[in-house]
Amino acid sequence: MSSLNIRVLNKEDWAIYKELRLLSLQDSPDSFGSSYEHEVQFPNEEWVSRLDPDNRAKYARPLIAELNGVAIGLAWGMLHSPSDKTAHIYQMWVSSRVRGQGVGRLLLNKIIEWAKNCGLDYISLAVTTTNMAAVHLYKTIGFEPCGSLGRLREISVLSVQPMRLKLCTNVA
Repeated sequence: MSSLNIRVLNKEDWAIYKELRLLSLQDSPDSFGSSYEHEVQFPNEEWVSRLDPDNRAKYARPLIAELNGVAIGLAWGMLHSPSDKTAHIYQMWVSSRVRGQGVGRLLLNKIIEWAKNCGLDYISLAVTTTNMAAVHLYKTIGFEPCGSLGRLREISVLSVQPMRLKLCTNVA
């Protein structure tokens, strides 16, 4: 790939984030707990607030992948509580134009590096069971299924599989 850059989003990036998030919800509606119809209604202040370090979860790592300056991927690492030893991955998405070229792996590796630097034991996520490419990616990185299947959304017939990656060797 030409010039690929993975970086942390900041509140000045709200318009890029909004555009990319809405595009991800349109492109892959069966991959997220939320929907385009829901999030397109958010006022711009909501998008700014999500990226404002003073408002968002204190332990969040919102990442964007850019190819030649164009946003092509998104992923959020999140630690819900400072006492929690598990990070969570949300909003993982890569543009269909570049899928299969390693962008998703790079985003995941950045979150894994962040989680290790935070001294965490695990990273967890949930993946739609019909999204075999994503399931395969997570398994090749070392994520393993854990827990029971759940529903993607309350009224969805699609299932999600919780998965977890063990980061350190001294935990069960």
